[in-house]
Amino acid sequence: IAMKRLGIPVTWVSRLGDDPFGDVVYDTLAAEGIDLSYVRRDDSPTGLFFKWRTAGKSNVIYRRKGSAASHIEPSDVPDPAFDGAALVHLTGITMALGPSARATVVDVASRAHARGIPVTFDPNYRPGLWSDPDEAAAAQRPSLTFVEWYLCGLEEGCLLWRATDADSLFAGLEAAGVGRAVVRIGSKGALVNDSGAVTHVAPERLEEVLDEVGAGDGFAAGFAYGLTNGWEPTDCARAGNLIAAHALLGTGDWETFPYLADVEHSLRP
Repeated sequence: IAMKRLGIPVTWVSRLGDDPFGDVVYDTLAAEGIDLSYVRRDDSPTGLFFKWRTAGKSNVIYRRKGSAASHIEPSDVPDPAFDGAALVHLTGITMALGPSARATVVDVASRAHARGIPVTFDPNYRPGLWSDPDEAAAAQRPSLTFVEWYLCGLEEGCLLWRATDADSLFAGLEAAGVGRAVVRIGSKGALVNDSGAVTHVAPERLEEVLDEVGAGDGFAAGFAYGLTNGWEPTDCARAGNLIAAHALLGTGDWETFPYLADVEHSLRP
């Protein structure tokens, strides 16, 4: 949604249940103008994610076991889906849904890479979806050689790759096959590691945080927006900081992502 609001045509691939929850997801994305040509509906239930706030903190529960999306497989992403694509974005949440979903992420990353399409990957580590960080990291490893940019938060990155700080995290990622990575460091912005050259990209302004959920996805959208426009990695990260800040302004997830007309003057390098 964030990418589409920035004027980039987006195709979303997944499976939804043929139920009212699936209708909500499908209709919401369709209303945002996202291409849903490759979305399948079946008799499995639509996965659920509950969020509530207590004392200013977000709490979540997942109900995704056996969901429609957990049965996604490589054939759900046929070769024509890659035609004209400028970028493929994948996340570790899909990998956490089950063996076929995990295989799909690796397969899609491999086929995109073979076509010369940049792949961005956000681990989106969620403790409730894995037995431990080591399991999540092991699942990611087969896809990492196909990933151009690995986008993560400092805390989750350190958990996944047994690091203690940004330097050891970058070293761990390099050992895992990742040469280019961006690490979000909260209110301080992001660290961009472009094949060994690390640059700190601070946010241009700080916002009052109403809810942190969605900020990582907003950063990924801003960074991907820059990549599709051929920007330098540091300018991509600056765009990521900007879009992430908008996610912090609301208690939803995607609702406060901005439209291009509202931020175009700030996005330009």
